Amino acid sequence: MTCRRTFIKASASLALGAGLGGASAQGASRTGPKSLKVQLVGRRRPGMTLAEHRHHIRQVHGEAVLRYIRVDPENAPRRYVQNVVFDGQYRATPPGSDPFALNRDFVTQVWVEDFAALERSRRTAFYNEHLKDDEDRFVDQASVVFLPSREREIVSRAGTLVAAFKVFAFVQRAPSADAAAFASAWSRAAESAGTLPLRHVQNDVIARPGARLLVDAVDEFWLSDEAAARALLASWTKLLTDALVRPGLAAPEAGVVSLLAREDVVHAGAA
Repeated sequence: MTCRRTFIKASASLALGAGLGGASAQGASRTGPKSLKVQLVGRRRPGMTLAEHRHHIRQVHGEAVLRYIRVDPENAPRRYVQNVVFDGQYRATPPGSDPFALNRDFVTQVWVEDFAALERSRRTAFYNEHLKDDEDRFVDQASVVFLPSREREIVSRAGTLVAAFKVFAFVQRAPSADAAAFASAWSRAAESAGTLPLRHVQNDVIARPGARLLVDAVDEFWLSDEAAARALLASWTKLLTDALVRPGLAAPEAGVVSLLAREDVVHAGAA
């Protein structure tokens, strides 16, 4: 389901620490029955072309996940989405110390009932026989960023979007910044956004016990075309820079990481 090493390392500690969190934004928003999800932000395996990676992640791995859902729906993902990244803005930190200083090729999103379900899914026969080893064939496991999140819908102006353009924005809270102040400023930025997308979701990243988060807040925007996505990426990056980075609420060396992607809802799940 992408990606094994990070998945194994994090799942047990998250099951114990699911109540801990990063930012917890306030304001008009709502969660739903599938609000708990894992986001894996990664790169293709070294030596693999982008075309080879995109074929494998969707036509090989994605199809295997769909079989998993048919064979073992109790343990398989409740919802499964692949986002193919085609552009982005990365951090200026040294690449050896920060995976977000490297370009990204995909954002895989897996919805689960609870974090203990991650561990149960890892133990199933189907996962171990058909998915576990396949992840090494197309993913640079060493640079995967694992972001367990709780999502809150801010804007929704459409039903199911097919092949939607998406903007992702990732922000890390400054170590000295108050979590509530960070969350409040992040929420206010959403209220002042000029371009209204088809949909906007804010994701509060959940911390593993004792771990420093690489990212505390993730925004997702759905737009109808690439030009609108690029325009929103520029305006939202500026908004977050003004609202979070310049006041010292977000880590200045991390800045705002932004990705442009095309969404592929491989398994929509139940309504």
